[in-house]
Amino acid sequence: MAARTTTKAAKPAEPEYDFDNWSEDDETKAIAAIAPEVKYIIVERTFVGRFHDGTIVKASLALSLDDVDALQAEHENEIDQFRSLILVVGGEENVRELSRQDISDVAQMAMKYFDVLQRIQGASRPE
Repeated sequence: MAARTTTKAAKPAEPEYDFDNWSEDDETKAIAAIAPEVKYIIVERTFVGRFHDGTIVKASLALSLDDVDALQAEHENEIDQFRSLILVVGGEENVRELSRQDISDVAQMAMKYFDVLQRIQGASRPE
């Protein structure tokens, strides 16, 4: 019986990185290519966000001063505050879905939520 020979798979070559010619334009294009794709709508008094993979999260837009004080006392950053709001409206499963998302996507969603909240606070009221 003939001896069987095996060949080792070649290790993929490390890509060549051109650090010396990296420009602000290159960076802008690279960031645009990986920018978070999160969308949202407002349904009654609820912010409903959708991540690029279809995951839906909900957060209330009806917050009391006590709610805001508690969020700020418990959490220093917007992401943790947003996660806490998701828990209240959508429960643990909603938070687990949120936690599986890329941090940049969650940060973008949180930023959109707090932007909407701020715009609601500044909206003119009917007379």
